[in-house]
Amino acid sequence: LVFAFITAFVSAFIINNVFQITIGQRLRELALLRAVGASGRQVRRMITVEAFVLGVLATVFGVLGGLLVARGLIAAFDAAGAGFPDTRTVLQLRTVLVAAFVGIGITMASVIVPSRRAAKIPPVAAMRPELGFAAMRSRRLVAGAVVTAIGVTMFLVGLFVRPGGTAGLIGFAGIGALILFLGVSSLSSTIATPVTRVIGWPIEKLFKVPGAIARQNVARAPRRTSSSASALMIGVALVSSTAVFASSLRSSLVDTLGSAISADYIVTDSGFQGLSPVVSETLAEVPELEAVTPIRGISGQVDGSTKNFGAVDPVAFEKLVDPDLLEGTVADLGLNELLLHEDPAADLGATIGSTVDVTFQNGVEQTLTVAGIYGNSTFGNWLIGLDTLAEVSDAPARDFFVIAKLADGVDAATGDAAVEAAMEPFPQAKVQTNAEFLDSQEAQINQLLLIITMLLAFAILIAILGISITLALGVFERTREIGLLRAVGMNKRQIRRSVRWEAVIVSIFGALVGIVVGTFLGVILSLAVPDDVISTLAFNPSIIVVILIGAVIAGLAAALYPSFKASNMNVLEAIATE
Repeated sequence: LVFAFITAFVSAFIINNVFQITIGQRLRELALLRAVGASGRQVRRMITVEAFVLGVLATVFGVLGGLLVARGLIAAFDAAGAGFPDTRTVLQLRTVLVAAFVGIGITMASVIVPSRRAAKIPPVAAMRPELGFAAMRSRRLVAGAVVTAIGVTMFLVGLFVRPGGTAGLIGFAGIGALILFLGVSSLSSTIATPVTRVIGWPIEKLFKVPGAIARQNVARAPRRTSSSASALMIGVALVSSTAVFASSLRSSLVDTLGSAISADYIVTDSGFQGLSPVVSETLAEVPELEAVTPIRGISGQVDGSTKNFGAVDPVAFEKLVDPDLLEGTVADLGLNELLLHEDPAADLGATIGSTVDVTFQNGVEQTLTVAGIYGNSTFGNWLIGLDTLAEVSDAPARDFFVIAKLADGVDAATGDAAVEAAMEPFPQAKVQTNAEFLDSQEAQINQLLLIITMLLAFAILIAILGISITLALGVFERTREIGLLRAVGMNKRQIRRSVRWEAVIVSIFGALVGIVVGTFLGVILSLAVPDDVISTLAFNPSIIVVILIGAVIAGLAAALYPSFKASNMNVLEAIATE
């Protein structure tokens, strides 16, 4: 639903942009209506009705398209082996109502500003279409700066202050990000001309006349350029922020696990069902291993909040993991005692010897004494001993994973053979060395990044479609100009090139703004996460290169239809166009 919202938000930019352009192209028509007696309210209503009809049509086609996508998703899951029951497709009334609310609502909201502007332009001024909406541009810088400042403030408050807890985090940070995008979109029109001139300079040098025309067309309409690029900017910003956050998380994870875990082997369950305690008991009997501990868990209520408790063998755990102990000892963790991370310790005001009342998930109430405070939360914020877990729970134990360390003097090859032989009766147990485990964790982060990027790709595809629509409208608007260029000797190939490179310049501009905004958001998100989760900022320059290359490809794809349309105009009819 979050990604669906992002896609709808991007679509709103495109709808608004299209109405801005089309109304600008119809100023003379609207002026004539005003001249023969139409009021500003009637003009506004006419445009609103147009938007309503388009919203209804889009909703109908969207629901029908959603049914096809749903069947495609089911087929994809079936092909992957996660078969769905063979049943009919279910379309509930609430789905149609929500779709109508979103589809019609976004369209109507997007047309508010264009319709008000069209209604306010005096008839005489509107008969001079060269004026367009120029009178409105002077306010954009101030308005954009104010909106951007509000968005940044709300985003920072949501992440660092978190008023109202999780709800405040989501509300302030999420809404702040949306307001930030609106502000940046407005501000980008003030820098569009100089930035696109710089982007277009090498294109002009390489492709001569087509490149020069493309560069001039983009630079002379900064507002349209920024509006066209805004949708792409949002998608790229989200991808960039995710990349910074994932890179920082991956780097911190490698540093933390590499320094905190001295275990040689990590055993996990490939089926994600948890391991039987027999696995750790079997490993404990292997003479080549010095220390073995399972990591089990149980949840409990502390001051009305659910906490996850990890259970370990204290003696073995001290040899296998460095939790960055600040106070107390690990090996002396006794019955009904607790090791507490410094963050919850600060929240509770707990120190060595403090007691914490816990109601475990099975209803057992127990008072735990704080025996130590640590700074590395690799294995969670709340740690108890295995004997304490046995005291408060008689449920069958399942281990999240088991960690083990080779005894002194045992080489890796000998240890590998011994562990492999011991785990042979447990095919579900996946044995990894420390390095392999780190690689698998990095792979999971990369996989998550890929999934997020693929979901954001829908928003980026819609943004590309928006650029294509804007270009097509621009070609229609410049029909006479294109006809004159053809009349003085410009051939079809040069026309197509000029339109294509115009699209590329717009796409690169949107990508650059998106990278800057996304990097800022990624850095702030990384800083907002506790240091024991993300301790270092990391950037992935290859992502920027991929985004810029993708922007060029996106621009070329967006220009396919507009360039074809421009190059195939009838020259005489184009010159005669009013």
